[in-house]
Amino acid sequence: MASKITARQAHEQGRRAAEQAMADKVRGDIYKNLDHNIQWARIAYMGVAEVDLRQELLRFSRERMASDPDLAKYPECRGMRELVEAQREGFATVVDDPVAVAAHFDWYWFCSRRLNTRFVGKSPQPSRCTSIWFPDTKEGGPICASNLDDVLFRYGKDSHRPPATGGRDWRITEITCVGGASAAVLCDEEPECLFPVHLDWIMPDDIKDLREHMAFMERYREFWGPGNQLWVDPDMNFVAVEKANIRMGVRYSERYAATTACAYLTPEMNAFKKERDRLSFKARGWTEDCPDAVYWDGCERRYRRLLRLVERHARQGPTLIGAAQIALDHSVPFPERICLAGEKGHPQEKLQNWTLSSSAHCVSGPNRRVLWWGIDPTDPRPIYKTSCHVIPGEGLEHRKAEWEREVAEAGEIGLSPG
Repeated sequence: MASKITARQAHEQGRRAAEQAMADKVRGDIYKNLDHNIQWARIAYMGVAEVDLRQELLRFSRERMASDPDLAKYPECRGMRELVEAQREGFATVVDDPVAVAAHFDWYWFCSRRLNTRFVGKSPQPSRCTSIWFPDTKEGGPICASNLDDVLFRYGKDSHRPPATGGRDWRITEITCVGGASAAVLCDEEPECLFPVHLDWIMPDDIKDLREHMAFMERYREFWGPGNQLWVDPDMNFVAVEKANIRMGVRYSERYAATTACAYLTPEMNAFKKERDRLSFKARGWTEDCPDAVYWDGCERRYRRLLRLVERHARQGPTLIGAAQIALDHSVPFPERICLAGEKGHPQEKLQNWTLSSSAHCVSGPNRRVLWWGIDPTDPRPIYKTSCHVIPGEGLEHRKAEWEREVAEAGEIGLSPG
C-alpha cells in the first residue's frame, strides 16, 4: 500500500512543525517547553536527578531511528523511513539542532518507552484531560465536552484563550478520534520496535467499519499510545480505547462516549495496570497505602463516576448546559469530582493538577455554539468560579445574547451534573 503523503509533503510538514514549535503561545518555544518537561521529569521519576536528560533523549532518538519495523508484519511501512527522515530534515531547516529535533519528535516516546519502563515514578503522573461525546441531543446536533488538566508551571498568563468562533457545521464523515486523555503504566512493557511509524500516513482509506479500524490499530499497537481515546464512525458507533505501551482494551458503547485520565476500566487493562502498580510500589519499597496507590484509586473512582454522570445525562436527553455541568462537576469531594483545582489526594503528592480550560461544544445543527471557561495559570482559581465565554457558531452571532442568558440562568455550573 502506498503512503498517503510524499517525501516532499513530509518535509513540508516538518518545516511547518518547527515554525509552530518556535512560536507556541501556550507552552513557549521548543526550548522552554523542553525545560518544563525536564523539570517535570525530575520531580516525577526516581533516579533521574543526576541524569543528563538531554543526552538521554538524544540517545533514545538515535535508537528510534536505528530501529526497523518488520515489513512482513507491517507491509504498510514500506517506504516509511524515507518519509520520516524527510520530515525531520524539514524540521531542521528551521531549527538545526539535534536536541530540538529530538525534543519535538521523541520526548513523548522517551517518557513512555524509557522513563515509565526503567526509572519508575516517585510521584503520580498528573491526570490530564476529560472527553465526552453525545451524538443525539436536544440541541439538534452532537455535543462534545472536554477539560484540559495539567500542572501550572508549564503555562503563562495568556496561554489559554477562548476560540474566536463556534465554527461551521461539522459532520462526522469518516472514522474520527473525537477525544482523548493521558493514561500510562509505570513498569510498563517496552515494544520490540521503536521506529516512529505515523499511522495517519498509512491508515487504509477503505476501512469504514469501526471494528476493522480498531483491528488495524491493534496490529500496530507497538507504535502508538499510551493514552485513552474516543473514536466514532459516521453511523455514530463509539469505542473508548484504553492503551498502555503495547496492550490495549476497547469498550464499545451507544448513545454516548466518555473517558478521563490515568485509569483503565476495561477488565484486562484494569488488571494489567494494577499488577504493574504493585511492581512499581515494590521497586520503591512502598506499601499499598503509598501516594501512588491513593492517587490511582482516586483516578479510577473519578472515571467510574464520569461514566455514571454521562450515562444518566444521555438518558435525560443531552443539552449543552448539561454537558458543561459534567465537565465542570465539583459537586462531590475530590478525588471523585471531574473538575480539578489543585487538590491533593495524599500529603506527599508533589504534582497537582488544575483544570486549565473547559468547553462544551455543539458541533452541528441550528444551535451550534461553544461554552468555554479558562483560568490564568499564574494566578489560579477554580475554573468554575470564572466567567463563561459564549461563542456562537458561524452565522449564528445574532443569538449570542439568548445563549448568554441561558448560561446566567443556570447559576454556578458544575454543582448539578447530569
